Amino acid sequence: MSIAVSAVIQPSRLLLALVGGMSTILLSIAALIATDSIGNLSLSARIVLAGLCASVAITAFSRAMFRKTKYVIHISGTGQIRLATEKRNEQAIADSAAESELVHLLPVSTIWSGLLLLHLQNERQHTMVLTILPDMVSAENFRALLIACRWIVLRHADAAEPDIRH
Repeated sequence: MSIAVSAVIQPSRLLLALVGGMSTILLSIAALIATDSIGNLSLSARIVLAGLCASVAITAFSRAMFRKTKYVIHISGTGQIRLATEKRNEQAIADSAAESELVHLLPVSTIWSGLLLLHLQNERQHTMVLTILPDMVSAENFRALLIACRWIVLRHADAAEPDIRH
């Protein structure tokens, strides 16, 4: 069985909707705090808390809204992972392989059937977390990525276990 897979990871509309909903709720809480509808706080405390809630909501939504980075991930049949940022001119997947960097999947990665939080580390020891939701790739690519990442984690876990046979 070959685990080789290549996929273009698009920005998630689902994640944008979830962050938008969270931001709306947080702005509502800020309004409730500012109008003294909840809690028994002084005027200065209400202003500070309402401002803090509003600034977190606006920052989170704006970061989610303007994050339009597409990634291209290549996993070879041996489990080697290459990651590239796709250029704005929509390069082909094969072209991005030459400009990609080799990364390693760390064991702290979360690999669930509906969510991949891949902790990837390059040769310079820089770590990034790549979030992959089912709406970011095709269903076939998501399943292939899920299987490949599980295989890599299991392979590294087997390699890390000491041989205790005598």
